[in-house]
Amino acid sequence: MLIVLLDADIIIDLHRFGIWENILEKNKILIPSIILRREVIYFIDDMGTKHNIHLIDNAGSTFTEVSVTAEELINFRQKFDRFIEEELDPGETEALKILLDRNDCCFCTCDKVAIKTMALLGKREQGLSFEKLLKSSGITKNLERKHKENYFKKYLDEGSILRIQRFGLKKNGEVPL
Repeated sequence: MLIVLLDADIIIDLHRFGIWENILEKNKILIPSIILRREVIYFIDDMGTKHNIHLIDNAGSTFTEVSVTAEELINFRQKFDRFIEEELDPGETEALKILLDRNDCCFCTCDKVAIKTMALLGKREQGLSFEKLLKSSGITKNLERKHKENYFKKYLDEGSILRIQRFGLKKNGEVPL
């Protein structure tokens, strides 16, 4: 059973595809507080109908809410140069800080900048594409490009190049390289 930290885009797409419950049954799910409380609100189905997502009542029973303090979040965010800092939303920033502090989970996202930043932080091996999450849970689906493993790997590779070239972090960013 994988321990998986989920970004908002993944939670929304799991609901849109009707496979949220399947993922919960086969994995231990972690959801950052900002994502849970501010970012996962609804999804729109293929017919254009809006469906609300109500997760907060299930925190602690079907998944675990995880968080960092406001001070930790501010200090972490300040480690990045403005190009990374401006592109990461608060939920992704919290998720990446949690990932940096833990070695027991994977982070699943479709966001290019979040994927690159994961590699920049030296957490490449803890990245998990949407496609791999589904496969590891025994689910096959016709997927969009952003969900595919090769898309995920492309942005991990770009983040690894940034890491090697020492771009993306401020000079005094204390993240170990």
